[in-house]
Amino acid sequence: MAFDIVIGYEGSEGAKAALDEALRIAGLVGGTVYITYAFGGPRTYSGAPLTPRHVLRDLGEGLLKEALDQASGSSVRLETVLVDDNAVDGLLAVAQRHGAELIVVGTHGQSPIRGALLGSTAYKLVHSTTRPVLVVPEVKRARAAA
Repeated sequence: MAFDIVIGYEGSEGAKAALDEALRIAGLVGGTVYITYAFGGPRTYSGAPLTPRHVLRDLGEGLLKEALDQASGSSVRLETVLVDDNAVDGLLAVAQRHGAELIVVGTHGQSPIRGALLGSTAYKLVHSTTRPVLVVPEVKRARAAA
């Protein structure tokens, strides 16, 4: 039986740490890691259009390529998913569609109160699903010397 994992990826240090952890878990238990970027949200603000969808889609495609590059040494089965929805609903939809057993997201180092007040994705996920959610703290990754 496969143990499929959905990870929310948006290029932050927290997302990179979350991807590393999802790959580690999937390497132990098998299954597919669905690397997901959700680019939805409001289309206008006070009647004025926001960033065009094709620009957000292009950004997402670049970030998913970056995630695949990060995971290039892994033997884990990977799939990338672009979702035109907000992060929480997008991740939940992908998890539902693929029957994922776990959702993994990174943090940005916000305090729990600030995250709750500002609406962090991790906070909303934990309170919006019956699936397990793993929240991976941001880590400072060593930069290669130039």
